[in-house]
Amino acid sequence: MGQISTNVNKSIKDKNNTTQLALTKNRKKYSSGGRVVSTFKKVLVVDDNIINRRLLEKILQDQYTVIQANNGQEALDVLLAEEHEISVVLLDIVMPVMDGYEFLAKRQEDSKISNIPVVVTTQKEGEASEIKALKLGANDFLPKPYNGEIIKHRLANIITLRESAAFLRTIEHDELTGVYSKNFFYKKVSEVLREHPHKEYDIIVSDIVNFKLINDTYGTKIGDNLLCKMANIMSGLMSKTALCGRIGADFFAVLREHSDEYNEHIFAKADTELNSYPVEMNLTVRFGVYTLVDRKIEMGTICDRAVLAVESIKEAYGSYFAYYDDAIRQKLLKEQRINDSMEMALKNKEFVVYFQPKYNLRSENLAGAEALVRWLHPVNGIIYPNDFIPLFEKNGFITKLDSYVWEETCKIMRKWLDAGLPPISVSVNVSRIDVYNKELPKLLLDLTKKYGIATKYLHLEITETAYTENPNQIIDAVRHLSDAGFMIEMDDFGTGYSSLNMLSDLPIDILKLDMKFIKNEMQKNGSKNILSFIISLAKWLGLLVIAEGVETREQIERLHSMDCNYVQGYYYARPMPEKEFVALIEKSVVEKEMRRPACIIPTEQVKVRKNVRHEDVMLLVDDVELNRAILAEVFKNDYTIVEADNGITALKYLRENLSKVKIVLLDLIMPIMDGFEVLSKMKASQKLKLVPVIVTSQTGAEMEIKALCMGADDFIGKPYVEQLCRKRVENVMAAVSKNKQINQSSKKCIF
Repeated sequence: MGQISTNVNKSIKDKNNTTQLALTKNRKKYSSGGRVVSTFKKVLVVDDNIINRRLLEKILQDQYTVIQANNGQEALDVLLAEEHEISVVLLDIVMPVMDGYEFLAKRQEDSKISNIPVVVTTQKEGEASEIKALKLGANDFLPKPYNGEIIKHRLANIITLRESAAFLRTIEHDELTGVYSKNFFYKKVSEVLREHPHKEYDIIVSDIVNFKLINDTYGTKIGDNLLCKMANIMSGLMSKTALCGRIGADFFAVLREHSDEYNEHIFAKADTELNSYPVEMNLTVRFGVYTLVDRKIEMGTICDRAVLAVESIKEAYGSYFAYYDDAIRQKLLKEQRINDSMEMALKNKEFVVYFQPKYNLRSENLAGAEALVRWLHPVNGIIYPNDFIPLFEKNGFITKLDSYVWEETCKIMRKWLDAGLPPISVSVNVSRIDVYNKELPKLLLDLTKKYGIATKYLHLEITETAYTENPNQIIDAVRHLSDAGFMIEMDDFGTGYSSLNMLSDLPIDILKLDMKFIKNEMQKNGSKNILSFIISLAKWLGLLVIAEGVETREQIERLHSMDCNYVQGYYYARPMPEKEFVALIEKSVVEKEMRRPACIIPTEQVKVRKNVRHEDVMLLVDDVELNRAILAEVFKNDYTIVEADNGITALKYLRENLSKVKIVLLDLIMPIMDGFEVLSKMKASQKLKLVPVIVTSQTGAEMEIKALCMGADDFIGKPYVEQLCRKRVENVMAAVSKNKQINQSSKKCIF
C-alpha cells in the first residue's frame, strides 16, 4: 500500500511541478449567465496519504467541493488564500513537513483562520492524542476506517453550527472593530444592570475629534485601522471586565463599575496611545462620563448624555474628560427653550441692533461701528449673542437673523443721514452659511439701494474660519461682494488656521485681530514679535488693521507702537443701543470712511535727518515709522540719522555708504526682508560684517539669543526706554573703539 501511495503521489507531483496541492472539484455544477458556478461548500482534506484523500473525496463529492493538501504547510497556504471559502478542514495528525498538531497550533495563532472548524481524522488510538488535539482547537474527531454517513452528518452539524455563530456574531458585533454593535451593546448593558441591581456603573463614551479629516486626508482604510485601534484602547484601558460597543461612526462606549478616581492622566494615556498611530496629524480623543443613577432611562438617552459631556470639552485644550452633570442638562433645556421661541422672537422684533464704536488709534476720532445683536426677551431680559448665535449657526436660523440685522442696520443708517448726521461706516456680520447663498450680493445690493446707503459704508465681517473651511468657494463668493463695492473685513483673525501667505490672495480690505488671541500670545516669548509682524504684513499688503477686544491702556500703547490703525473694545466703549450711539456721534469728531491704503512697495529710498555737527551716520531700519521717529529723536544730537523702512533698502544704502555708517539699529520683524536676513547678509560680507548692529524688537529671550548668536552686538527691546537705548549704543560704540585700539597696538608690536 505504501508503494502504491508513493507512486501515485509522484504522478501528481509530475503533473504540477509548482505545487503539491491537488484540487478536485466535483462535477455537479450549473450554468448561470454563461458562467460555471459551483453550488457546494468547500472542504479541505489534509492527509499525506493519497488513498485516504481520494476515499474522502468519493464520500463527499455529491455534497461538497473537495480541496486536497499533502501536509500541514500546504493546508495553511490554502487557508490563507481562501479563508472565506473553506467551510471545514478534515485533518490527519501524522504527516511529514508539518504534522496536524503543528498545523492546529499555527491556525490558532492567526485570527483570520482560527475560526474555521477542524475535524481530526486519525487511526492513532488513545485519549491523550484526542485531548492534545482538542486543546489545540480541534472541533471533533473522525475515526478511520471512514464511515460515509457519520462523516456527512458530523460535517453538516459543524458547518451549520459555525454559520449560525457567524450570523449571530454579525448581529452582536461591529463588523469592522469586533466590539459589540450598538443595539447589542444596549442589550448587554441592560442585562448587566438587571443582574446587579445594587452595583453602581458608569458609561464612558470616547470620540476622536475631527475624525472626518483622517478619512479625507489619508483615506477610509487608514480611518478604519484607526477605529480598530480606538476600539482596542477602549476595550483594554478601562477594565478587563468592561463591556465595549461602537455606538456611532467614531463613538465608542464602555460600561464599567463606578469609580470616583477618574483623572486627566487616565484619559490622557489613551490619547497618547492613539497618537502612536503613524499618521502625520495630531489626534485628539475626548471622553464623557455618565454615572447611572436612574436605571429607568433608556440606554440610547444614557449614551447621548455621555456624548454631550464629550461635546462640552471638544474645544478645551488640556481637558480629556468631562462628567455629564446638571449644568449640561440645564444648557440643553435652555437651548430647547431658545429653539421653541426664536421664530416668534424674530416676528416680535425682540432682536435689537447695538453698536460698538471703532476709533482711529492715532487721532482717537470716531471711525465707525460694528452692528451687534442683542435679544431683549420679555421674560428673561437681555440675552447675549454667545448664548444663541452658536445654536442658530447649528440649526440654520442664523440666515434669517442675519437678514433681519442687515435690514435693521440699513434702516437705522438711513435715519441718521436723514437727521443730518455725518455718514459713518458700520460693519455687519455675515455667517459662513450666508456666503454660500448665490443671491447674497443681490440681496445686500437691494438693501443698500432701498435705503440709499453707499456700499462703501456697509462693511461685511466674515470670520477667518469661513475662509479656511472651503477657501476657493468662499473666496469666489466674497470677491463678488468686493466687486460690488462693499468693504470686506476678516473677523477674528488669529482664531483660525489660515496661512499668512493666504492673505495676499483674499479679497479683503480690513484685518480684525482678535484680542483674546493677542492677550494669550503676549504672555508667551516672541508673541509681541508675531503681533508686530502681522500688523506690518497687513500694512505691506495694503490692509487696514482693527484690534478688537482692547481693554487696557497697556494694550493701547503696544498697538500704537506697532502702528495699528484702528481699535475697538471696552477700553473706549461697550456695545450700546442706537440712542446712545447717536449721542456719541453728535459729540464726536467723525472720521471719513475707512480707505484701504496702497500696498507698500520697496522704493529703495531712505529718509535722512541731517546733523551738521556729525557726519557719523546711524542707520535705523524699521518698517514702522513711529519706531524710527522715537529713535531718531533720542539720537538726533549724536548722529546723522538715516531711516530705511525695509531690509532691501537698508542693505543697498550700507553698500553705497559704508564709510559713513557707524552703527545700525535693526528691527527683527519686517515684511519684504526681515532683520534676521539682513543680519545674515551683513555678517556674510567681509566689509559689512565690521559695522556694529543692535537689533530691536518686541520679543522674548529666544529671539534675542538667536540674534546675538548670529553676530548682533546687542539688543534693545520695545517699547523703547531712552536711557536704556543710549546706554546700549554707548557700550557698543565703546567696545568698537576699544577693539580698534587693540588692533592698532597689535599691528605696531608686530611691526
